[in-house]
Amino acid sequence: MPNYGRSGRCLTCKRRRVKCDEARPACSQCRSLGVDCGGYTKQYIFRDQNHKFASSATTLETSEGRRALAQPSSGAAGEPSRSLLRGADVAVPFFLVHYAGLGRNLSVARGFYEILIPISTSQSPDSPLSLAVSAVAARVFSIWRNDDTLQLKPHLEPYTEAVASLRSALKRPEDRCRPATALAVLALHLYESISAVYDSRQAIPVHHQGALALLPIAGWDSLDGLASTYVKGFVLHSEISSALRQKRSIHPNAYSYVNSPHISFLVPGNFSSTLDWIGASVAELQADYERELSRKTTSGALLEHQCRAWITEAGQIEELLWSWARDVPDRWRPVRLTSGQDFSPSITAYRSTCDVYPSCQIATLWNLWRFHRLLLLKITVIATQYISTSPRDESAGEEWIVPTNMERATQGDHIQDLVDSICHSVPFYLGNRYKQSRLSDFTDPEILFPSYHLLTPDDTRITTRDHHSPMSGDEHHRHMVAYGAWHIVSPLSNLLTLFSDDHGGRTVASYLRSGQQEWIREQFLRVCALVRLPVDLKSTDGAAETIAKQVRKGAIFMSGP
Repeated sequence: MPNYGRSGRCLTCKRRRVKCDEARPACSQCRSLGVDCGGYTKQYIFRDQNHKFASSATTLETSEGRRALAQPSSGAAGEPSRSLLRGADVAVPFFLVHYAGLGRNLSVARGFYEILIPISTSQSPDSPLSLAVSAVAARVFSIWRNDDTLQLKPHLEPYTEAVASLRSALKRPEDRCRPATALAVLALHLYESISAVYDSRQAIPVHHQGALALLPIAGWDSLDGLASTYVKGFVLHSEISSALRQKRSIHPNAYSYVNSPHISFLVPGNFSSTLDWIGASVAELQADYERELSRKTTSGALLEHQCRAWITEAGQIEELLWSWARDVPDRWRPVRLTSGQDFSPSITAYRSTCDVYPSCQIATLWNLWRFHRLLLLKITVIATQYISTSPRDESAGEEWIVPTNMERATQGDHIQDLVDSICHSVPFYLGNRYKQSRLSDFTDPEILFPSYHLLTPDDTRITTRDHHSPMSGDEHHRHMVAYGAWHIVSPLSNLLTLFSDDHGGRTVASYLRSGQQEWIREQFLRVCALVRLPVDLKSTDGAAETIAKQVRKGAIFMSGP
């Protein structure tokens, strides 16, 4: 909610909660990002008043609150209800506080949320970015308030206004080169993806394609600061995630950026962009693998030298992934907790084990790293099996050494360990939540999450490796309520889709211990209920896999994979 802030830091740095050197007329932080410094005059800033959001939720869940939303007020004809106006007033600060603020860090930034506050708050209220943020905020807030079930859809008007404003801006060459314009495109892209998931339909790629079309604009590379680099990084991240989901090659515009020695989207010290750079190679290898296996179904031939090339390339990418894992800060590595000893038994955990992380973003990076490795292992296992069972190809040159049973067992162990690690992250994301999400969850003391805050300062699991949480216990709770369920949707749907894949997925699943796939299905369906996805959870036969594919169609262009 708006509040007058103390003197000192510039208003932009205050919103971002970062150190400010208070230089005049603009501080160095704002100059480095290439955004307009908010200045030092006392103006409105956002204060987190989440307890008021929760109180509103309690009111809205009563029958009186529902009637107030569904019917116009007793005021002048055509006026919206006061309850609806209050919802519009809090939607943007709610979104910025919980989604663009808590848990964000530039070392793990993907490039959208982390710069959204400083850039969007420097724009005029009728700018494309301001209107796009209002549309996304209203869409997200309507999910939390369950407005769409009342057919109100308060987000449609700001979305329409944002699209019209963006079209006007894109006609002006100077606006096409600004990071704020690209952020507006990405915000509308996020709006479309969320809507597609909740409307149970295929996402329309128009905003995603628009963001890709902006990549070659030369003006971006001449801008001062890191803002344009972060924006480009998020565009590329979304495209790489989409390519992995669709099992296709990445778009030529994105490919030229990833492979160009002159233009880089890598931010120094940013491990997310480095993982995306590796992920682009995974996407290209997977696309080639899928093309060749599809060709094999029609021609009946798969060349041995092609399988060897896949195995070699997978090994090289695997080395890059291990190098990434060695370079990340030690405090990012998961800490293993045990149910009943370190956290409440009311929290469902696979084999009574949970791994905790400093934030959702860091946990999600690790799960993306694990899924990259699972894809590489699938390709390696299938290629190895083909070579081992096919007649010898004399033209292949050097002798092929058939893998031993021990080597095959090692591959199976790696697959099991990676799937286990994803399962062990589920309690961190979900805690003991089982009911549909609502605003009162943000302040509900009955909701519990395993975290570093449960451990004593002298616990050797955290002190020997400098683990810590950048947030207070209350901030961590609200961070997990806002993000947790959504951040585990993708890893769980990835696993279910992988296991049911015709090109080697069932082979990967065969390495898992008994009952693990069923546990993953149960947790995925639990998440669908938590985030209010409009799916039929009553059917049991293949329901989880079918729903996972349905959700991925809507989220096909979202951050992920």
